[in-house]
Amino acid sequence: MNGFRSTDVVVIGAGISGLTAARRLAQAGRSVVVLEAGDRVGGRTMNLDVADGVVTEGGGQWVGPGQDRVLALLGELGLRTFETYVDGKSIYHRRGRSKRYDGTIPPLSPLALADFAQLQLRLERMARTVPLDAPWTARRARTWDATTFGHWLDANAMTAEAREMFAIGFSVTNSEDPHSTSLLVQLARIRGSGGIDHIVNVTGGAQESRVVGGTVRIAERLAEELGEAVLLDSPVFEIAQDADGVTVRSARRDVRADRVIVAMSPADAARIRVAPGLPAGRAMVQRRWSSGVESKLFAVYERPFWREEGLSGQAVTDLPVARYVVDNSPPDGGVGILLTFLGTAHAGFGERWPDGILDDPAARRSAFLADLTVLFGERAANPVAYLEKDWTHEAWISGCVGSRPPGSLTQYTDADRRPVGRIHWAGTETATVNQGYLDGAVRAAERAVDEVLNRGAGS
Repeated sequence: MNGFRSTDVVVIGAGISGLTAARRLAQAGRSVVVLEAGDRVGGRTMNLDVADGVVTEGGGQWVGPGQDRVLALLGELGLRTFETYVDGKSIYHRRGRSKRYDGTIPPLSPLALADFAQLQLRLERMARTVPLDAPWTARRARTWDATTFGHWLDANAMTAEAREMFAIGFSVTNSEDPHSTSLLVQLARIRGSGGIDHIVNVTGGAQESRVVGGTVRIAERLAEELGEAVLLDSPVFEIAQDADGVTVRSARRDVRADRVIVAMSPADAARIRVAPGLPAGRAMVQRRWSSGVESKLFAVYERPFWREEGLSGQAVTDLPVARYVVDNSPPDGGVGILLTFLGTAHAGFGERWPDGILDDPAARRSAFLADLTVLFGERAANPVAYLEKDWTHEAWISGCVGSRPPGSLTQYTDADRRPVGRIHWAGTETATVNQGYLDGAVRAAERAVDEVLNRGAGS
């Protein structure tokens, strides 16, 4: 029989959002229990071991200017950051030709560069009309929510080259194909993330810095502080509400509390039975949520040899697998690591992955190394190790950060974050600023804690 415990607040999920919420509650003098389904903390952040004392990030990994809440949390926890390596020239490879360039803008053709600029200008003008806390109230909300971001690009891009640049950038940052993302959702993200330059850039943008030791150190440090309040291997299967509180039933412990914060993606939260049942809007948001399908591939070398050739390790390409490449080496550069993202960049634009790529690890490795060899020469063909992290087959996590499909934002409005009685919702998906980023996870946690402390809406 499960043990039983009473506490002020139960937090479900030991990712960065859930653990931040638990810490803030403890700082406010509330007792808290954190229930985590998996055997580790960190959620969609985790380290992969590369060599003795060397790790790379298998999940979310970057922080940047404007992400004030996660940067403040790093300071509180005594964690340091280091800048993503960008020194030297980057590579732009298209239609069999490679060009090396300085700065942040690849050497697109003049027409494509002008096209990219007009697309960016139009999108940012549209985004400025979208209220952050209520995007469904924008004047053209229903029209924008009825179409996808990818369809808008298809209709408004004058050149394939500019359209492809948007597809690569936003597929990587959103972890999903632009044709799966509501245009209204994307406009809200652009507004809430500080603009397109901030979304896609490294220096001065959302990919500017990494955490020494990996971003999972945020969750690990939070869990260390919370100690026995964090219970692993205890998936929650029911939340039962009544007039006096909530009972949370999990594999290892049942907990009676005044309130509960669910710090999970809506798709993952759908696994939990709620009594009485959820409002229709919240239930449909969970049912229709689209989780990203992106994976990360890493090639590990004895040293970052590309730096010796004056290269940054960054590349934007039309190659079969390595559409975007970045130097993911550790701070001291003692080991060289090249990273790419797999799973979304081809989708929706009439292209197909090479046969077997999505199902065969050996085929993925071979194709990735072939692309790196095109970009960086023969030394790239022989890494000392190859690593990958596939988020679509996690036991308790249904893919990467995703979003709401077309039509659901105007139909179900704020059901993703509106409290249901004594149930409050966290997780980066519920943030209005920096949604999908680590900063969004922290902001969502702090918003949910404020609701709990102030006996938020739905009481």
